[in-house]
Amino acid sequence: MNKKFGLISIGFMLLVNGLHAQMSKSQLQEMYVTYLREQGYQSNVDSDGDVTFKVEGRNFYIAVDEDDLESFRIVYPNFWEIESVEERLKAYEAAMYVTRTRKVARVYITSWDNTSIDANIFLGNPEDFKLHFRRMIDVVLIARRDFIDKM
Repeated sequence: MNKKFGLISIGFMLLVNGLHAQMSKSQLQEMYVTYLREQGYQSNVDSDGDVTFKVEGRNFYIAVDEDDLESFRIVYPNFWEIESVEERLKAYEAAMYVTRTRKVARVYITSWDNTSIDANIFLGNPEDFKLHFRRMIDVVLIARRDFIDKM
C-alpha cells in the first residue's frame, strides 16, 4: 500500500511540475496582471514584457521569466539618482548595508547615476507569488527607507 501511494504521489508531482513547465510568458503576464487588478493596482505589460504597476505613486514591475517559473522578482527601479562621485561612493556603502541587513531585498547601482531595489524569492508553484506579494512590497519599501537613512 505504501509503495503504491508513493508512486501515485510521484506521478502527481511530475504532472503538476509538467503543467507549470508549460506556462508561457503571456500566461504569466496575465496571471500577474489579473492579480494586481484584483488587488486594486493598475497594471500593464511594458515593451520588455514585464508587468508594471504603482505602489504609493512609485513605479514597480514584476520581472516575467518564463524560463524560471520557480523565481519571482519585484523591482523598484531608479529610486535614487546619484549626482556626484562622492554620492556614488556613499550609495555603494548604503546599498551594501541594506543588502546585508535585509532579507530578500537587494539594493544595487544600475548605472553611473541611479539605483534600484529588487526582492527575489523562489516558489514551488508560480501562483504562490500571491501569498508573498504584499510582504515583498513592504520589504522593498523598508529597504528604500534604510538606504535613504544611510545616505
